[in-house]
Amino acid sequence: MVLWDGTCMVHEIFSLEKMLEIKEKNPDAEIIAHPECEGAILEIADFIGSTTGLLNYSKESNKEKFIVVTEAGIIHQMALASPNKTFIPAPPNNTCACNDCPHMKLNTLEKLYTCMKFEVPEVVIPESLQEAALKPLRRMLEISAQHGL
Repeated sequence: MVLWDGTCMVHEIFSLEKMLEIKEKNPDAEIIAHPECEGAILEIADFIGSTTGLLNYSKESNKEKFIVVTEAGIIHQMALASPNKTFIPAPPNNTCACNDCPHMKLNTLEKLYTCMKFEVPEVVIPESLQEAALKPLRRMLEISAQHGL
C-alpha cells in the first residue's frame, strides 16, 4: 500500500522558526538531525546522522547540550548514555506531540520474531517502486558518508 512518496511524518513537521528560537535561547547547544528531516533543517544542523549516529555523536561530543531533531524516543537513550548532558527535543510546527511516532510504537520484538520465523506477511513490491525506494536510501547513505558516519 503506497500512501505517500516515502516521507516520515515525524521528520516533516519540525518547525525551523521554533528551532531557531530555541537555538537563540541555547546558543551553546548543537543541533543534531536525522537525514530524513527537511532540507532547511539539515542546512542548520551541526551534525546529521542515523539514530545510532546521533546517539554516538552525543556521547562522544564535548558539547553538553543538544537540540535533537528526530523521533523523541531516542532522547531517553541519550540521557541514559550521557546523564550529565541536556537533550532538547526539536519542536513541531503545531501543538501536538507529533515528534513521537505512533507507527514505530506498533512494532514489537514478538511481531518481528513472528514475521521472520514464518515469513509473513509477504509483501510484493513492483520493481519500479523498488527502484524508486532505493533513491532516498542511497541519499541517506551519501549524507552519512559525507559526515563520516
